[in-house]
Amino acid sequence: MKLKSYIYSFIASAVILFSACTPEDHDLGAKTYVSDDLVQGIAFKVTPDAEDPNTIHLQSLITEGVTPLWETPQGRSQDATMTIELPFAGDYEVTFGVMTQAGPVYGPAYKFTVSSNNFNMLSNEIWSNLAGGVGKTRKWIPMDGNYGIGKCTGPVMYMSPTDVKNDGSNISDLVFGGDNWSPNWDPGFQSWLIPADDPYMSSYMTFGLDAANGCTAEVFRNDASGGTRMNGKFNLNLSDPKRPTITFDGCYSLHNAAFDEVCDNYTINLKIIELTPYLLQIATMRTNSEGPWWLVWNFISEEAQQDPSLIPTDDPGLLPTVPVQEPEYANLSESLFTIAGPNATYIATATTFLLNEDAPYDWMWWNGATGAWESNGFEGAGDYTANWTPAFADAGDFSMNLSTTGTAGTYSCELETVDGGTATTFTIVGNKLVFADEISLLTASNDFTTVDIRGKEFTVMACSPDDSQVVLGIPAGTDGAGTVNRYLCANLTIKPITSESGPTVIAVNNEKLNCYVEASKFFRIEMYNPWGDKDWPIDISKVKLRKEQKLTVKFNVNGITWNDGADPKAAICHNIGDGLWEPACFTDAAAVSLNKSGETTVTFTNTTGATANFATAPSCLTIAVQIDGLVSAPLLDGVLDPSAVTVEVTSMTIE
Repeated sequence: MKLKSYIYSFIASAVILFSACTPEDHDLGAKTYVSDDLVQGIAFKVTPDAEDPNTIHLQSLITEGVTPLWETPQGRSQDATMTIELPFAGDYEVTFGVMTQAGPVYGPAYKFTVSSNNFNMLSNEIWSNLAGGVGKTRKWIPMDGNYGIGKCTGPVMYMSPTDVKNDGSNISDLVFGGDNWSPNWDPGFQSWLIPADDPYMSSYMTFGLDAANGCTAEVFRNDASGGTRMNGKFNLNLSDPKRPTITFDGCYSLHNAAFDEVCDNYTINLKIIELTPYLLQIATMRTNSEGPWWLVWNFISEEAQQDPSLIPTDDPGLLPTVPVQEPEYANLSESLFTIAGPNATYIATATTFLLNEDAPYDWMWWNGATGAWESNGFEGAGDYTANWTPAFADAGDFSMNLSTTGTAGTYSCELETVDGGTATTFTIVGNKLVFADEISLLTASNDFTTVDIRGKEFTVMACSPDDSQVVLGIPAGTDGAGTVNRYLCANLTIKPITSESGPTVIAVNNEKLNCYVEASKFFRIEMYNPWGDKDWPIDISKVKLRKEQKLTVKFNVNGITWNDGADPKAAICHNIGDGLWEPACFTDAAAVSLNKSGETTVTFTNTTGATANFATAPSCLTIAVQIDGLVSAPLLDGVLDPSAVTVEVTSMTIE
């Protein structure tokens, strides 16, 4: 069956629509509508919440009594107003329709963009149970045996829609949690249904929560024809915590090929009726000629299937959620002032913290399923992208100097940031630093969002002298009980105490220099180009210049015969600030005369007022040399032949 048959059509028949979502009474209204009537701003409104743009309010503007029909990233609804939560940045669409006497009529899809991520919305453990947590994935495979969980011994089972508890109570409300329902038939493996050797049993679904790509779903269904692999998206609707649903886009919920025609809907508003880190059960309604019946699809997580000991034996049902536990330290004041050196570790009376320049800030959230604080896991500055969270270029201008004072239990703080200096005092209360005055650790913003870490009280989320790491957080979200379960954090490093001094040395592999002639006029010695797919001679991530720091490159050029009286100029070309390229770079104050028979020194001083990070700018790093009309040999078609020229970079330093 083709994928498109699973993606619910916006012009689906009323019969199918009613089977999935039907109010008790349909008021069809007297007016006839066409698609062009049902557009944003006229028939309905899509409004981001004023306080949280990841919360989207939907409102029908048609008040004539017709039944509204919504198709949203979180599924369908027939309410006049509704609210959806979209935790990840991305492009989304909503389609609005009404039920008329002629059947359902839908308008064109309305597209909108959510500009930033809101991981507060992921505090419900169902997110981490399904996908493992932010920056992680979890793979689910069809249940292949009796693990003592989920009331199942195979991949699918049946449940009465009029008696979901199978106890004669005639309860039809299917509610999340294994204690709230029970199948009336667990077939296990049947040769005519799903045999143990069915190719379907090697299928899988992998869910992920990716800071850049959002809610990802990879679905592979194996069948007799070799299988189908789909990469799409998913979204959870947790507006009713007792009745969570999942909706797929670009793929469908996993089921075997023989059941393609049994259910009309494998994509929208599917009921999740049980979910732990090791068990996933999704219910779909049978819609074929056999009549309505719940089909419960059973999946076990790959890690639990490979190691069943992960499944609790004392409570094989829902894994209990671990309440939020704040970080604890045996002696925080001692840890803050512990300096780990190459030869010794000691407790100092003063210490200096710097911002981690690769990952200056992050979010940490409590994973109730694992009972641990988890980070979004940024692994480098490349993860700070303009489309969802701002890069912070001024980490090099930060220092926090802490020292003990004469008053027991009181400490002093001298803070330097790009905005200036602050002097204050603080005390240590449990796992918190409480300052006498408000301080600002960093502020970063772009067109979409602002990150602002400031306050008088900071929770120490991590303090590890051995790793030279200190993480300070401010509250950024709470759970249903009002307990802080999410922090916006500044990632600090402990400045090492060392007797070594001098410039930072950047290693250069001269065999990888890219030398060529540009526009027949300029000889370029290229050390890095962010748009070139090469193995470059330097590690560009090391080229970071704080305010007023200088980059110095010394090099030799051999093999060129210069015309008499030639005075070629050389300069560093780059894309930092108002960086200059040929020919303007040769008249700049930083340009120098090339030493035609020895070593030449070229420099670049960072006067931009902020840290210059070549890796994240991004910026080329090239030495340009004048050759137009100045060279007599070696020539190729009248132009300098770069293959006959030898270049050696003798040193590259920052100080």
